Amino acid sequence: MPTRTGFIAGLNTQLAVAADYLILAVEVVQDTGDVNQLEPMHDKIDDAVQTLRDATANPDLAVGTTLFDAGYNSHDNLTAPGPDRLIAQGKTHQPTGPTPPTQPPHPNATAREHMAWRLSTPEGKTLYRKRGATVEPVNAHLKDRRGLRRFSRRGLTAAKAEAHLAAAVTNLLRLATTHGPTALTTA
Repeated sequence: MPTRTGFIAGLNTQLAVAADYLILAVEVVQDTGDVNQLEPMHDKIDDAVQTLRDATANPDLAVGTTLFDAGYNSHDNLTAPGPDRLIAQGKTHQPTGPTPPTQPPHPNATAREHMAWRLSTPEGKTLYRKRGATVEPVNAHLKDRRGLRRFSRRGLTAAKAEAHLAAAVTNLLRLATTHGPTALTTA
């Protein structure tokens, strides 16, 4: 895995976090980039939402717009089937890259041009800002409070188990502190 100081033998952890900070999906992969992880994470999100639909008997529960950083930006990810999504177009702090568009793209514009336009609109900016405020606190919490800066055991299978355990503990504690102990009991 590439780092700021060179390469290390490492793994890439993916998180899908709901607006209420519950971790819907976690995956650990040996791929150094994120671009190939969008569709597998969408599948995991769909599975989690279906489980929640069944558990809560709420058939209207659905995936809203998913928000991804620039690491997921590719033509395939912009055009893949699945839920609506916003994907940053650059690695700057601006979600639309260094030169945001000033007018809507023409009908034959590329998927990147359409996404850049969506991200430059007031609605797109407001929605995309939620990504950092939703995912990054959970990511930091896993690293700082759960000690998941590095995995304790070696191997992909062990790392996956550790990541899933940390996510489950984080979710259970979140439910207990936000909804009280009754949220954790079954009927």
